[in-house]
Amino acid sequence: MRAEKKYLIFYFTPFVLEMGMGSLIMAVPLLAISMGFSSIILGTIGFVPGITYILLCFPFGKLSERWHRKNLVLAGSFIYLLPSLILCFSSRLYQFYLAMFLLAVASAMFWPSLEAWIAEEESRQSLTRRMGWFNTSWSTGMAVGPLIGGIFFGIDLKLPFYFSLLISAAIFFILLREIRKSPPLPTGKRVNQTTPSFPDPPAAASFYLYISRVANFTLWFSLGVIKYIFPKLSTNLGISSSFLGFLMFILSFSQTLTLYWFGKLHGWQYQLYPILLFQLLAVTGLILIFMSNSIFIFLLAFILLGTAAGTTYSYSLFHSINVPLQKGPSAAVHEIVLGTGGLIGPLVGGAVAQQYSLHTPYILAALIIAAGIFLQLLARKKHRLT
Repeated sequence: MRAEKKYLIFYFTPFVLEMGMGSLIMAVPLLAISMGFSSIILGTIGFVPGITYILLCFPFGKLSERWHRKNLVLAGSFIYLLPSLILCFSSRLYQFYLAMFLLAVASAMFWPSLEAWIAEEESRQSLTRRMGWFNTSWSTGMAVGPLIGGIFFGIDLKLPFYFSLLISAAIFFILLREIRKSPPLPTGKRVNQTTPSFPDPPAAASFYLYISRVANFTLWFSLGVIKYIFPKLSTNLGISSSFLGFLMFILSFSQTLTLYWFGKLHGWQYQLYPILLFQLLAVTGLILIFMSNSIFIFLLAFILLGTAAGTTYSYSLFHSINVPLQKGPSAAVHEIVLGTGGLIGPLVGGAVAQQYSLHTPYILAALIIAAGIFLQLLARKKHRLT
């Protein structure tokens, strides 16, 4: 693939697409709140895309091994148009559910296929660098998107959805033009699948794959609570939609800087202590949200959570695609794990907020991460014994 086309598809497209989807995801709970929906309804709105994504990620990941990955990427980019279009005219609860369902379908088609496609390109020894660029791309878009969404929502309730519709259309036509001009890609079974980038003993590889997925699940559980339940707390505290967008920007920007940092560093892939340390920082951030109503404390907490999420995502994605075979399904499992966390977080967090208080979900999330750290330490003990 020509270098300019590779950068356009692999690194520019994720940035722009996530910018549009970040704007949409930011505005969905705010629009739902403006329509009088409760915390539990906000949780179910987050639950629908989560369960859909979990159920469809692996089938689409398997399909990408048999069908050209670029076809699934293109189909997913087309389906991304539909949720934005629906939300531009939404006035009923079922339209929220339908839009979020279609958003998850598009994501399940798009992201595992694109991740596996990137892993097959060029020298396998450059995997860490390429994944660093990719992670920086999509996370930068996700950082900018909520900031734009919060500002646009303050101007007009539907403006973020018009913006995401425009972005989705642009991405689809860019991909359509570039992919149709490119020669057919080999199927996933025929490309660069002889050895992983960093061949290691199976015990070490399986251990780090396990702990990174446990950590990623707990962090995405917490992020699900933040993204779908925190807007209710911020609204009750009188925080403007613009400043809420800024907080979400700080969360994603911290994640972006961490992803970029891990993309530049070497040797972290098989180190346990960095991932444990950043999870402890996430626990600290969640406790701060639980104990405080200060926007400055929220700002610090979001920075801690963003850096932790960037760390666990870097570990999980690297170990998921650093495999000799079946990259599509392995990347899909990576997405399923974080999708499961993103699914359960809003649902449980919404129920806890409804039953107790709007601060309570954050201490629950902190306990979930602490339990995950305990499981990782148990796995480490077992690894030492074997």
